Amino acid sequence: MTLVANVAAVGAVATYSIPARACLYGTWHVQCPVGHVDTVTEGTCQHKCEECGRQVFSGNVVTVVWRNGHPNRITTGAGDSQHVTRHYICPTCKTDCCLG
Repeated sequence: MTLVANVAAVGAVATYSIPARACLYGTWHVQCPVGHVDTVTEGTCQHKCEECGRQVFSGNVVTVVWRNGHPNRITTGAGDSQHVTRHYICPTCKTDCCLG
């Protein structure tokens, strides 16, 4: 293998060995796949339902619920502080799903 091929192969392995992390920053209502809603504060990159123990994130997708109960399945940013989801405007009521 050439040096370029070796570097590309190492880069591909390194890329796939790092787990993807989804992050929300602030206070949010998040919904598990069964429908239970938890409140997370100070943000989260992964969260297990407090009632049933299921993971609420599916990769970088999570369902956030606005105060009025509107569920919104959103794609969050990666675990990099520049790409963390801090706000999401509910398409139903046009208000921010982040509670603070």
